[in-house]
Amino acid sequence: MNIRKQALETLLKINYEGAYSNLEIKRVLSNYPLKDEDRRLYLNIVYGCLQNQIYLDYIIKQQSSRPVNKLHKEVSEILRIAIYQIYFLDKIPNYAIVNESVNLAAEIQPQAKGFINGVLRNIMRKIEKDGKEFKFENWDNEKEALSIRYSVPLWIVHKYYEVYGVEKAETIIPMLNEKPPFTIRCNTLKTSRDQLIQELKAFGVEALPGILSPNAIQLANLGVFENNIENTHLYREGHFMMQDQAAMLTVERLNPQPGQQVLDMCAAPGGKTTYISQLMNNEGQIIGRDVFANRLNLVKQSMQRLGCTNIELEDQNGCVLLEADEMRYDKILLDAPCTGLGVIRRKPEIKYHSTKEGRKELVKIQANLLENAVRYLKAGGELLYSTCTINKDENENQINKILNKYPDVKIVPDKNGEAYTYTSPLMDGCDSFFMCLLKK
Repeated sequence: MNIRKQALETLLKINYEGAYSNLEIKRVLSNYPLKDEDRRLYLNIVYGCLQNQIYLDYIIKQQSSRPVNKLHKEVSEILRIAIYQIYFLDKIPNYAIVNESVNLAAEIQPQAKGFINGVLRNIMRKIEKDGKEFKFENWDNEKEALSIRYSVPLWIVHKYYEVYGVEKAETIIPMLNEKPPFTIRCNTLKTSRDQLIQELKAFGVEALPGILSPNAIQLANLGVFENNIENTHLYREGHFMMQDQAAMLTVERLNPQPGQQVLDMCAAPGGKTTYISQLMNNEGQIIGRDVFANRLNLVKQSMQRLGCTNIELEDQNGCVLLEADEMRYDKILLDAPCTGLGVIRRKPEIKYHSTKEGRKELVKIQANLLENAVRYLKAGGELLYSTCTINKDENENQINKILNKYPDVKIVPDKNGEAYTYTSPLMDGCDSFFMCLLKK
């Protein structure tokens, strides 16, 4: 298999057909058995091009006679793949990268061979003269420089500054292009964290307790285990679930107790729902709902594998109020649909696809879900509202609106006495989440 051609096809599906990077990559790797070296190159190219797309286009712009947005989609992707390899990979000689790119163009867009060859030769001459380093000192606007170098749209850069402040934002933004930690959640319905760590080490994996959650384990030096984790008996027998520590913290802040009535309003794909079941030790009742019936199958599969027996799944649009559910639940988790700006490391295409209209529609949906959740809550009950984004319109502003409308709802401060809890890659490498616990 031509790895660069396969990477090209994957990038075209993600950038022009709306495919999700994680699902499309999983499909390719499942359908085409690749040698470890080829698999690494394929993953490097796909994720590298997605993570650095704005920067790669900036480099093209400096040496191209045509604007990037005027190039044929195959031509722009071939150039991105080549430039990513030239700037970020060091095992392949530049002349070989240029030759591979021209050959790929000959097969896909033959009329563009000369153009691609010329642009890449110009870039190589510029590197010989000026080097590869991005010179921040040449920029008057620090935010604009960060936006280009780390390929984060400028409006998102402003959001990070707004939420985390200058120093933290300037530390976090470069981290958005780094590979996130590989974290799993120990399923205490079947084993203990100490026991699971020992079993993982028997595979030759480096397994260390997570810092933020008592059930988190961070894995390193995975080797072949990373690509075959779902085929191990430990996974098949439900000893763990892949889950980021920030996602675990949302459930732990809700603190569901055995015997309670709990609602998960947006349950799919099931990571948080099954963790609620785990913390309740399968005692009590959990209603897991989702607007997408087919995604509830993912929750069901996880329930069966992990041994969660107190979850009932319902195909239900959370924006539609169910009067029979008013004042019913002790605890409610509303992990709302959002722009996902806190999980850019896992789904880098997110940062390019968000639109102002889409964000406005999400805000409306979140507000509707949150109001229904408040109405479903018993007096004395608690509601955890969370998102994996950093947009205040989706976070703090939603909470302020609901507090103004329902004066019997109050914020429960976190262990640091803060009304709002934020996580970020600075906290043990986890995703950027927002959480707020409300009590009626």
